Amino acid sequence: MNLRSFKWIGFSLVLFFAGMIAGYAEEKDPGLYAPVYTEPLTSKSLKDPLSRLLEIPFQLIKYPVEQGLIFTEEHRFDKKTKWVYERMVEKGFTPLFGGSETTFIPFYGAEFNLVALARQKEKHPDLIATTTILHGPTSFFLVGSEVGAQQILGGGHVSGFFQYDVREKEPFYGIGPKTSRGDGTSFKMKTTELGAVAGFSFSPTIDLSGVFTYKSVGITNRAHDGKGDIRTIFANENIPGLNGEDLLSYQAVLSRDTRDSQDQATKGSYQQLLFKYTDGTGHSSARYFTYLADVAKYFRIASPRRIFVTRFFMEYNQEIDHGNVPFFEMVKLGSSGTFPSRSQTSRAHVYNRFYGNGAMLLNLEYRYTVMQYKEFKLNTAFFLDEGQIFNDFGKICMKYFRESYGVGFYLSYAKTTLFAFSVAHGNEGTQFYIDNKIAF
Repeated sequence: MNLRSFKWIGFSLVLFFAGMIAGYAEEKDPGLYAPVYTEPLTSKSLKDPLSRLLEIPFQLIKYPVEQGLIFTEEHRFDKKTKWVYERMVEKGFTPLFGGSETTFIPFYGAEFNLVALARQKEKHPDLIATTTILHGPTSFFLVGSEVGAQQILGGGHVSGFFQYDVREKEPFYGIGPKTSRGDGTSFKMKTTELGAVAGFSFSPTIDLSGVFTYKSVGITNRAHDGKGDIRTIFANENIPGLNGEDLLSYQAVLSRDTRDSQDQATKGSYQQLLFKYTDGTGHSSARYFTYLADVAKYFRIASPRRIFVTRFFMEYNQEIDHGNVPFFEMVKLGSSGTFPSRSQTSRAHVYNRFYGNGAMLLNLEYRYTVMQYKEFKLNTAFFLDEGQIFNDFGKICMKYFRESYGVGFYLSYAKTTLFAFSVAHGNEGTQFYIDNKIAF
């Protein structure tokens, strides 16, 4: 390992422990999930130049936006919509929709709470029985179920789950930090997953869980949509798992979350530490350990209107006993990161742009509330993403870091994102995103 790589590992560890310490530094708040402030923030003149600069583009649209919000309130559209949504959830039907990573066509679907649909929620409040169906036209189809119980002995929970997931066009550009976007192709992936989860919540903010999973993955249509076959484009490279895999995994997850809102946090932090062992079955040669750390801290700068967010993510899959890591299980960087289980936040790069055994990522974001009316809030954000894919620690190098920088606009209601638009630029061009949630 060269000296430069060693310095970057040290720098990453410092960031990680700094994030952990920052997360624990804030005292527990007895009103953790209460509103951050009880009165609407006024639009009084702000003294700092940055805040004034951020407000300039919105002065042109302030009047029509305000009139639209006043019209909405006068006709109580927001209250009526919220009431209808809450009644649907109470009866056991939760509508779901959002942006897709591979197309501008949004996905749609629903979660069905079978206990509530059977009118047994009051009698069995701790019983879990849900079914979820999602469809993204031209992109994916997913159906899943979970059955279990919570609040066992005060904080225990146990459940079993099933999921069938079809990804129509998963992009692939090769493995490692030196790949070319011009070599990109796509493949179709079908995944069937069965598993069980057992854990204990020591408090509303801390949970320790163990997860056992069996996953069967099939890879088909390696050449479609006018793109070349992976086996032809990457004929000189070893791509493990190209014919699909059957995998068994055992993992432990420690989570802590003190944010005042998971979608529009203005204070608090979260930390997640994960360790997983994966072993291939049958003819599979997959065998590896996974180490993951994901930490973030939300700092208020003088008021709830100004939030500075720092996030550090690191994952490494260590091959053991001459095994390998299937390419579809590797860490991925690219896109907005609103589906972090698929690809981490690197907004100037397309979805799944980089694959590798390991990745480190630093996200910095400054959010400022430029307009607020009752429970409606419009934030603008400036962000920087700096990350790297690597296959082993000895190959971490400055020149392989990829940066993204840009601006975002987030419209929310009652701390729930309704519309998020962002634009990011990097060395591979400019990317635009439209969604109804933010990555962190």
